[in-house]
Amino acid sequence: MKAFATLYSRLDATTSNNAKLAAMRDYFRATDPADAAWAVYFLAGGRPRQLVPAKVLRATAITVAQLPEWLFEESYQAVGDLAETISLLVPEVSHSSDEGLAVWLQDRLLPLRGLPPEEQAARLPALWAQLDRLSLMVSIKLITGAFRVGVSKLLVTRALAALADLDPKRVAQRLVGYTDLSHRPSAEGYLALIADESEHEHAQRGGQPYPFFLAHPLQAPVDEFDTLLGAPEHWLVEWKWDGIRAQLVKRDGQIWIWSRGEELVSERFPELCELASCLADGTVIDGEILVWKHPPEQPPAALPGIDAAAPALESFGVQPFALLQQRIGRKNLTAKVLEEAPVSVLAYDLLEWQGEDWRQR
Repeated sequence: MKAFATLYSRLDATTSNNAKLAAMRDYFRATDPADAAWAVYFLAGGRPRQLVPAKVLRATAITVAQLPEWLFEESYQAVGDLAETISLLVPEVSHSSDEGLAVWLQDRLLPLRGLPPEEQAARLPALWAQLDRLSLMVSIKLITGAFRVGVSKLLVTRALAALADLDPKRVAQRLVGYTDLSHRPSAEGYLALIADESEHEHAQRGGQPYPFFLAHPLQAPVDEFDTLLGAPEHWLVEWKWDGIRAQLVKRDGQIWIWSRGEELVSERFPELCELASCLADGTVIDGEILVWKHPPEQPPAALPGIDAAAPALESFGVQPFALLQQRIGRKNLTAKVLEEAPVSVLAYDLLEWQGEDWRQR
């Protein structure tokens, strides 16, 4: 934990990207792969669910520091950060644990999740007594899910690519899905991130998607547009529908659905998982998930003199994003929800077909 806390301090102390890159390279060169795996997870934006409620952390800190509640709250207001406040108020220890980040997370911090609050409060003081101030602050940030240190995923990608002498695009592709909640960082996973390129790598990707490529302004003078893009009369313009950007990955007889934030959301869209039976293995589609209502196979019968079918069809097709939001916000997808807000995927690109990467086509 000490080494990771020192890395945090170095990253937090500078706004220079070169200095941040140097700090990360120094850490990754010297640390154990298991520790590096967790460091990449947090630095790249991984956010595990909160392990201990803030209320329990505050009450435990007040007890350990032997302070009245009002004084703790005044200190918190002055400092503005719960982890830093606790690390400053809890008595500093003379000995600090030398165990690494992986041991602290897997054997000490993650087991706190789900315990009764009184059991969490009983365990915390003994854990805090093993950490110096900086390590204690960082560990509390990890506990609360509030770890942020001004490092982008792109910068982490560059640091790993420089460390392993790899193309940053290769590392970026390997990192996709690495920070998903379902992913458990491991030494093997970290070593795979920095491994030499292999001709068999693509075939071993499992459900991993491709990096999401987002729209950005064309950085070129307007008078060069015709040369770069062709004359405007030859352009095709597509609607940008307001839904959820996603990739559907079909490999090994299974289907995975990933959001743009690289979260695995397959269970949220069971009707899309049914596509596994009709898509060929080795298919990856990039597109937009939308609530899309299809008209009935037979239009309703018209009353004499009234065309009943035409007005009814206006309510079919792409539905407002608000309806999709209502569905996303539900914990339980009931049959009624699936009927009222059925989703479809509007495909943008075919990224992979029959196991072959088509992105350069």
